[in-house]
Amino acid sequence: MSWCAFVDESESNRKLDPDVYILVASIMEPNARWPVREAVASLRLPGQHKVHWYHESDKRRRLLIETVMSLEVLHLAVVRIGTAGETSERRRRKCMERLFFELSGMGVHSIVFEAREARQNRNDLNLVRALRARQEISPDIRVDHESGPEEPLLWLPDVVAGAVVAARCGNPAHLEQLTSLVTVCVVKA
Repeated sequence: MSWCAFVDESESNRKLDPDVYILVASIMEPNARWPVREAVASLRLPGQHKVHWYHESDKRRRLLIETVMSLEVLHLAVVRIGTAGETSERRRRKCMERLFFELSGMGVHSIVFEAREARQNRNDLNLVRALRARQEISPDIRVDHESGPEEPLLWLPDVVAGAVVAARCGNPAHLEQLTSLVTVCVVKA
Protein backbone atom coordinates (compact mmCIF):
# COMPACT_ATOMS: atom_id res chain seq x y z
CA MET A 1 0.00 0.00 0.00
CA SER A 2 1.30 3.46 -0.78
CA TRP A 3 0.91 6.21 1.79
CA CYS A 4 0.40 9.94 1.35
CA ALA A 5 1.90 12.84 3.29
CA PHE A 6 0.93 16.46 3.80
CA VAL A 7 3.79 18.81 4.65
CA ASP A 8 4.08 22.21 6.29
CA GLU A 9 7.02 24.17 7.62
CA SER A 10 7.91 26.42 10.49
CA GLU A 11 10.88 28.41 11.58
CA SER A 12 11.57 28.20 15.27
CA ASN A 13 11.65 31.17 17.62
CA ARG A 14 14.52 33.31 16.35
CA LYS A 15 15.45 34.52 19.85
CA LEU A 16 15.12 31.28 21.81
CA ASP A 17 16.05 28.79 19.07
CA PRO A 18 17.86 30.63 16.27
CA ASP A 19 18.78 29.22 12.85
CA VAL A 20 16.27 26.34 13.08
CA TYR A 21 13.88 25.25 10.31
CA ILE A 22 11.27 22.53 10.70
CA LEU A 23 9.32 20.49 8.14
CA VAL A 24 6.58 18.17 9.34
CA ALA A 25 4.92 15.47 7.25
CA SER A 26 1.58 14.09 8.38
CA ILE A 27 1.42 10.58 6.95
CA MET A 28 -1.74 8.57 6.36
CA GLU A 29 -3.30 5.89 4.23
CA PRO A 30 -5.02 7.36 1.17
CA ASN A 31 -8.44 6.09 2.26
CA ALA A 32 -8.07 7.96 5.58
CA ARG A 33 -7.87 11.35 3.87
CA TRP A 34 -11.61 12.12 3.80
CA PRO A 35 -12.47 11.34 7.44
CA VAL A 36 -9.28 13.05 8.65
CA ARG A 37 -9.96 16.08 6.42
CA GLU A 38 -13.49 16.39 7.83
CA ALA A 39 -12.25 16.15 11.43
CA VAL A 40 -9.61 18.82 10.88
CA ALA A 41 -11.88 21.10 8.83
CA SER A 42 -14.36 21.12 11.71
CA LEU A 43 -11.73 22.93 13.82
CA ARG A 44 -11.82 26.07 11.68
CA LEU A 45 -13.51 28.91 13.51
CA PRO A 46 -15.90 31.30 11.76
CA GLY A 47 -13.85 33.87 9.87
CA GLN A 48 -10.64 31.80 9.97
CA HIS A 49 -8.96 31.11 6.62
CA LYS A 50 -7.21 28.10 8.11
CA VAL A 51 -6.16 26.66 11.44
CA HIS A 52 -2.71 27.98 12.30
CA TRP A 53 -0.93 27.10 15.56
CA TYR A 54 0.77 30.46 15.90
CA HIS A 55 -2.52 32.36 16.04
CA GLU A 56 -4.33 30.01 18.42
CA SER A 57 -4.97 30.46 22.15
CA ASP A 58 -3.65 27.97 24.70
CA LYS A 59 -7.14 26.52 25.07
CA ARG A 60 -7.44 26.02 21.30
CA ARG A 61 -3.95 24.53 21.14
CA ARG A 62 -5.00 21.89 23.67
CA LEU A 63 -8.03 21.09 21.48
CA LEU A 64 -5.82 20.87 18.39
CA ILE A 65 -3.44 18.45 20.14
CA GLU A 66 -6.38 16.32 21.34
CA THR A 67 -7.69 16.17 17.78
CA VAL A 68 -4.28 15.18 16.37
CA MET A 69 -4.08 12.44 19.00
CA SER A 70 -7.48 11.06 17.95
CA LEU A 71 -6.61 10.65 14.26
CA GLU A 72 -5.00 7.70 12.48
CA VAL A 73 -2.08 9.79 11.28
CA LEU A 74 1.66 9.54 11.97
CA HIS A 75 3.99 12.53 11.81
CA LEU A 76 7.62 12.96 10.85
CA ALA A 77 9.35 16.18 11.90
CA VAL A 78 12.69 17.08 10.36
CA VAL A 79 14.54 19.79 12.25
CA ARG A 80 17.45 21.57 10.57
CA ILE A 81 19.83 23.25 12.98
CA GLY A 82 21.66 25.62 10.69
CA THR A 83 24.40 28.11 11.18
CA ALA A 84 24.25 31.88 11.48
CA GLY A 85 24.04 33.34 8.00
CA GLU A 86 22.55 30.22 6.42
CA THR A 87 19.43 31.16 4.49
CA SER A 88 15.99 29.82 5.33
CA GLU A 89 15.78 28.34 1.83
CA ARG A 90 18.99 26.35 2.37
CA ARG A 91 17.66 25.08 5.70
CA ARG A 92 14.42 24.13 3.93
CA ARG A 93 16.32 22.21 1.20
CA LYS A 94 18.32 20.30 3.80
CA CYS A 95 15.09 19.43 5.63
CA MET A 96 13.49 18.35 2.36
CA GLU A 97 16.39 16.08 1.45
CA ARG A 98 16.04 14.18 4.72
CA LEU A 99 12.25 14.26 4.61
CA PHE A 100 12.12 12.82 1.08
CA PHE A 101 14.66 10.14 2.00
CA GLU A 102 12.60 9.08 5.04
CA LEU A 103 9.24 9.22 3.26
CA SER A 104 10.59 7.30 0.27
CA GLY A 105 11.78 4.57 2.64
CA MET A 106 8.32 4.41 4.23
CA GLY A 107 6.58 3.84 0.92
CA VAL A 108 5.03 7.30 0.69
CA HIS A 109 4.34 8.07 -2.97
CA SER A 110 2.18 11.21 -2.77
CA ILE A 111 3.51 14.30 -0.97
CA VAL A 112 1.59 17.55 -0.79
CA PHE A 113 3.28 20.75 0.37
CA GLU A 114 1.55 23.97 1.26
CA ALA A 115 1.97 26.22 -1.75
CA ARG A 116 4.24 29.23 -1.48
CA GLU A 117 5.32 31.60 -4.26
CA ALA A 118 5.51 30.03 -7.73
CA ARG A 119 9.32 30.38 -7.83
CA GLN A 120 9.66 28.66 -4.45
CA ASN A 121 7.34 25.83 -5.55
CA ARG A 122 9.50 25.35 -8.69
CA ASN A 123 12.60 25.18 -6.50
CA ASP A 124 10.96 22.39 -4.49
CA LEU A 125 10.21 20.44 -7.68
CA ASN A 126 13.75 21.02 -8.99
CA LEU A 127 15.10 19.47 -5.79
CA VAL A 128 12.81 16.45 -6.29
CA ARG A 129 14.15 16.01 -9.84
CA ALA A 130 17.75 16.27 -8.62
CA LEU A 131 17.17 13.69 -5.87
CA ARG A 132 15.56 11.33 -8.40
CA ALA A 133 18.49 11.80 -10.80
CA ARG A 134 20.91 10.93 -7.98
CA GLN A 135 18.67 7.94 -7.14
CA GLU A 136 18.30 9.17 -3.57
CA ILE A 137 14.51 8.87 -3.63
CA SER A 138 12.04 6.64 -5.38
CA PRO A 139 11.14 7.71 -8.93
CA ASP A 140 7.51 7.00 -7.98
CA ILE A 141 7.24 9.92 -5.55
CA ARG A 142 4.81 12.59 -6.70
CA VAL A 143 5.03 16.09 -5.20
CA ASP A 144 2.27 18.68 -5.43
CA HIS A 145 1.57 22.06 -3.88
CA GLU A 146 -1.86 23.06 -2.61
CA SER A 147 -3.32 26.14 -0.98
CA GLY A 148 -3.22 26.02 2.82
CA PRO A 149 -6.66 27.56 3.32
CA GLU A 150 -8.19 25.12 0.81
CA GLU A 151 -6.61 21.89 2.13
CA PRO A 152 -7.32 21.17 5.82
CA LEU A 153 -4.89 18.23 5.79
CA LEU A 154 -2.08 20.81 5.63
CA TRP A 155 -3.21 22.14 9.02
CA LEU A 156 -2.15 18.90 10.75
CA PRO A 157 1.60 19.30 10.13
CA ASP A 158 1.27 22.97 11.16
CA VAL A 159 -0.07 21.87 14.56
CA VAL A 160 2.69 19.32 15.01
CA ALA A 161 5.34 21.84 13.92
CA GLY A 162 3.95 24.25 16.53
CA ALA A 163 4.30 21.58 19.21
CA VAL A 164 7.91 20.91 18.10
CA VAL A 165 8.76 24.62 18.25
CA ALA A 166 7.15 24.91 21.70
CA ALA A 167 9.18 21.94 22.95
CA ARG A 168 12.42 23.35 21.56
CA CYS A 169 11.67 26.66 23.30
CA GLY A 170 11.02 25.17 26.75
CA ASN A 171 7.38 24.01 26.68
CA PRO A 172 7.43 20.28 25.87
CA ALA A 173 3.89 19.47 27.13
CA HIS A 174 2.15 19.39 23.74
CA LEU A 175 4.84 17.34 22.02
CA GLU A 176 4.99 14.93 24.97
CA GLN A 177 1.30 14.17 24.39
CA LEU A 178 2.11 13.27 20.78
CA THR A 179 5.17 11.11 21.54
CA SER A 180 3.68 7.90 20.14
CA LEU A 181 2.69 9.64 16.88
CA VAL A 182 5.68 11.86 16.12
CA THR A 183 9.22 10.96 15.07
CA VAL A 184 11.71 13.82 15.19
CA CYS A 185 14.86 13.72 13.02
CA VAL A 186 17.50 16.38 13.65
CA VAL A 187 19.81 17.44 10.83
CA LYS A 188 22.76 19.57 11.94
CA ALA A 189 24.79 21.83 9.70
